[in-house]
Amino acid sequence: MQNPIVAASSPNLEVSNNALNPPLLPPNEAQRLEALRRYNILDTPPEESFDRITTLAARLFEVPIALVSLVDEYRAWFKSSYGFDTPEVSRESTMCSFALLYNDILIVPDTRSDPRFACMPFATSEPGLRFYAGAPLVTQDGFNLGTLCLLDSKPRLKLTSSEEATLKDLAAMVVDELELRLAAHKIAQMDVALIEVTQGVSAAIGQEFFSSLVQHLTKALDVNFAFIGELIDPDTIKTIAVSAQRKIVENIEYTVINTPCHTVIEQRKTCFYPSNIQATFPLDDFLVEMEVESYIGTPLLDSTGAVLGILGVLDTKPFENVQLAESLLTIFATRASTELERSRAEEERNELLVREQAAREQAESANRMKDEFLAVVSHELRSPLNPILGWSRMLLSRKLNPVTTTKALEAIERNAKLQAELIEDLLDVSRMMRGKLSLQVCAVNLRQPIEAAIETVQLAAEAKNIKVEKFIDSSTNLISGDANRLQQILWNLLSNAIKFTPEGGQVKISLEYSENATQENINNGSYPGSQKKALIVNSYAQITVSDTGKGISAEFLPYVFERFRQADGATTRSQSGLGLGLAIVRHLVELHGGTVEVDSAGEGFGATFIVKLPLMQVQPQANNSELILEANGNKVIMDIPTLNGLQVLIVDDEEDTRFLLTIALENYGAKVTAVSSATEALVAVQELMPDVLVSDIGMPNEDGYTLIRKIRALEPEKGGKIPAAALTAYARSEDSQKAIALGFQKHIAKPVEPAELVAVIASLAKAN
Repeated sequence: MQNPIVAASSPNLEVSNNALNPPLLPPNEAQRLEALRRYNILDTPPEESFDRITTLAARLFEVPIALVSLVDEYRAWFKSSYGFDTPEVSRESTMCSFALLYNDILIVPDTRSDPRFACMPFATSEPGLRFYAGAPLVTQDGFNLGTLCLLDSKPRLKLTSSEEATLKDLAAMVVDELELRLAAHKIAQMDVALIEVTQGVSAAIGQEFFSSLVQHLTKALDVNFAFIGELIDPDTIKTIAVSAQRKIVENIEYTVINTPCHTVIEQRKTCFYPSNIQATFPLDDFLVEMEVESYIGTPLLDSTGAVLGILGVLDTKPFENVQLAESLLTIFATRASTELERSRAEEERNELLVREQAAREQAESANRMKDEFLAVVSHELRSPLNPILGWSRMLLSRKLNPVTTTKALEAIERNAKLQAELIEDLLDVSRMMRGKLSLQVCAVNLRQPIEAAIETVQLAAEAKNIKVEKFIDSSTNLISGDANRLQQILWNLLSNAIKFTPEGGQVKISLEYSENATQENINNGSYPGSQKKALIVNSYAQITVSDTGKGISAEFLPYVFERFRQADGATTRSQSGLGLGLAIVRHLVELHGGTVEVDSAGEGFGATFIVKLPLMQVQPQANNSELILEANGNKVIMDIPTLNGLQVLIVDDEEDTRFLLTIALENYGAKVTAVSSATEALVAVQELMPDVLVSDIGMPNEDGYTLIRKIRALEPEKGGKIPAAALTAYARSEDSQKAIALGFQKHIAKPVEPAELVAVIASLAKAN
């Protein structure tokens, strides 16, 4: 006999004109279908657990047909069928589609007697479907997936309440089997994914691990994107590995505010948005740009619980298996956190090693430079001593003729001055490093220090037949600066140019005026005490010193202005010097608010130094004759005073110094008493009542500071008010300040020209 349901659903059957319209859809149809798909059961092979339930139902209720019917958009598909061979029928042709509209068992004792179904093909055909009882398959979250239904071709009585309860229990068993099957499927899926990801990343560490993990996550979860991001500040994530369409792509840095990542960081737990994430985070441009529909992210925590970053996956469709994604991310977040923390520690260790290596190399370089510098200092300070001592001994022998004697004295003076210059350079560098080198600022016409510097180096230039050319723009205004220090700058540059220019070469110096040349700060502030205030310089004076000398190699050019640096530091070097001159030049230029730069095409092509100094914007009011004198560069020659009859007390523990000062001052008419200690000086002050005291500072037992304190404690009639000058090798500015504060009126640094000392003594006596 033809199966009644098959016959009823056959397309060859003519449907009655009185047939009802297809049943209405449940109000939650879309969600119901989504729940059905979640179980991944449609079109799967028969399974014994479901067949056992339909067999039991048919036996208990003595019906020929029992079905587990699952209804999707277009059909009723039978996961298990007892007494029925067709796997599915159209949704309109089965009573199971009507059962979806009811929350309880649908029982129809006789379809032909029920006005709802009497005209339906499955009721009117022969033998037809006469009896139907279907219990809904309701999931834990309330969705009706279909029915466990009983069918017969003969009418039957209604089920008793006991039979209804039994049918409901059997339907619940079907749902339990669905849940068990889904759980088993998820476990199997997780096992496969876990094995796949674990095997993929097991041997990897560092960046290789991060890249491998995101690639395997996109594959295992079948998603479009996976990423690992490192939190570099509270509001910023920098990705360290990104997989898009299962390919590693370029890392990015982005702000997490108004993104799902911010929620993960803030809540410090896994956050998932299985669908419609753009509605939740409408301000996240990345989600829109990548058309992301779903997101799961979990925080990466360090050993203290602080957030290191995020492990996340995103997809352009809703997540089908949120639990699998959440489980995998949770499992691998621990490994990723450990690896990220290890990578950070390794990176910090490597950075520390690099810093230590750099510091070690710097220290070794500094030691080498120090050793080379000390060797150079020793050489440069000893070199002048050789002619000084040699000629001194020969002079003492009194065997030299007058001409040779004159040359000997000139050599002694020349080398003594050279040694004084070397010592002054060392002191200047010391002041620079401590920020104690200061300027005596006044309005300066640069013509004067330029011409004075040229005059100073002229003899050295003539000795090598070097022509020194100058060009001075007379329109250049005054600058605010220290005339002596400006001359020192120019002397250093010119003497260097002459030193490194071969015989017959050429040195040029020019002064030019430029207006509105720059609007930027031209002061780099390389040393303590340099001006650091930003300047808007509208005009400047540019001094250029160029030569045709040996030039500077490209390798050494960046280090030209560094202290103790010399292109040739070997014992075979051709030029003397400490390597301090250009460092002093740069510092002095910067103290004046200017810049200095150097250019050279290389060895053998000479060098050019350019000094830029800001000009005074307003010309100072001054006496016209003074300006004319300054503009013309004329020198003022002062008469050296005499010390006729002045009683001068000299205090110094060095016998040679006492003898030199005694002879020098007596030549200017002074009456000199020289003693070797503070004790003797204190007695001499009270007994002789000298007009002026000149005392050393560094002496054994009692120094000059102690002496002046004791003298100032005396009554005026016992010498307590005697004018006093400190003549000392302690030449720092703080030494001068201390001497003045304790009672000296003047501080003079050794060595000193006799004429300068005479002028100081005369001024003290006059003031008194």
